[in-house]
Amino acid sequence: NHHRTTPLTPHHPAYLIHTSGSTGHPKGVVMPGSALLNLLNWHHHAVGGEPGTRTAQFTAISFDVSAQEILSALLFGKTLVIPDEDVRRDASRFAEWLEEMEVQELFAPNLVVEALAETAVEQGRTLPRLRTIAQAGEALTLGRAVRAFHASAPGRKLHNHYGPTETHVVTAHTLADSPEDWNLSAPIGRPIANTRSYVLDGELRLSAPGAVGELYVAGEGLARGYANQPGLTAERFVADPFHPEPGQR
Repeated sequence: NHHRTTPLTPHHPAYLIHTSGSTGHPKGVVMPGSALLNLLNWHHHAVGGEPGTRTAQFTAISFDVSAQEILSALLFGKTLVIPDEDVRRDASRFAEWLEEMEVQELFAPNLVVEALAETAVEQGRTLPRLRTIAQAGEALTLGRAVRAFHASAPGRKLHNHYGPTETHVVTAHTLADSPEDWNLSAPIGRPIANTRSYVLDGELRLSAPGAVGELYVAGEGLARGYANQPGLTAERFVADPFHPEPGQR
């Protein structure tokens, strides 16, 4: 505290995490506390989980989902259960560990969800205690193993969360209870609480329904910008032409 020169506010940075660099060089994204609090409050009401729920602390801390995973558990009375590194890397051992530790909630990218489902189906493990799976970071594919694994435990919920590092989660979709009602791919859903999304053309005009455009997001989930890159921040975090209040990006 003796290093702080002003009182801590929700607009101060909560974390800095670098993008994957898939569209160029990795960039350090500065996320304010207000965005993280908005995400956690939405998660608590939309995804749920009672106090005492056992949540796997699976994701790497270099992945922004880890903030959602860890804090959504600790802020609302859940229990974090931490696997060893060798368990994380072995789908068979991971499935065994989930069953042994009676894990009820898992955050994982599509690749891990698929590998877990394939292993569980092969081993005949239904993992009935695992009631909630939240996928993020990749496109969610709904193959045969994922469908069979989901159907093996009625009541299990599969959530598809979408958002670049610059917004963390910005849209969400909860799949139907029955895999028979699933399409081949999962929708990314609709904006979470206090966020907005637009599909725009090259001149920042709303695209017509069915037309190709780019997805823009706004609201409480936006990062402050890129660390030490004011030019790139100004280029990517543009003014929101659809909001009546000035200063919205």
